[in-house]
Amino acid sequence: MISPRAVAPWLTRWLRDNLASRRSRLLLIGLGFTLGLSGLTVLDSMHAEMLQSLSARRLQLGRLQNLGDAGVWQQRRSESERWRASAESRLWEGETDGLAQANLQSWIVEAAHRAGLAQLDIRTSINASATNPLKLRQLTAQISGRFEPDGLFLFLRAIAADERLLLVDRLEVQTVPAVRFEMLLGTFLRPAASS
Repeated sequence: MISPRAVAPWLTRWLRDNLASRRSRLLLIGLGFTLGLSGLTVLDSMHAEMLQSLSARRLQLGRLQNLGDAGVWQQRRSESERWRASAESRLWEGETDGLAQANLQSWIVEAAHRAGLAQLDIRTSINASATNPLKLRQLTAQISGRFEPDGLFLFLRAIAADERLLLVDRLEVQTVPAVRFEMLLGTFLRPAASS
């Protein structure tokens, strides 16, 4: 280890050799001043960034407090509940799967009769494997019959005007060997009430 007494003569000799001229001393003072000034500039920049970050976080905290105090979440929850209830009211009902199929088939027969479609072949089925997040079962009806343009358009209007959710998944009109139509009508069953 170097003792302070040994450093002092070496340092004194270096300062005497290198700082003998006034110009060297001024350059060294200028360099020290420049380094000090740049350090202060860096500190000031860091301070400004911290203040800006703190201000943004305070603003964000204020907004979150206002949201919590204003009851916005309760309002959004009640709106969501109304929308959910409205959407669920459009689902098809039936105490059992068989009754749901019968209800859909009777609705199809009545709507087709009012539209002037006769001699329809209707096959209903339920897809029990619900792959959607709400676990809704899909009820489908395959409808086929003689193509009558006016009657079919009236039947499509009845589907669109019904308050329950009914989707035409597929509609084909065949001209050979006879003019016929085939339609795949789908809907979803309301979830069974848990006991």
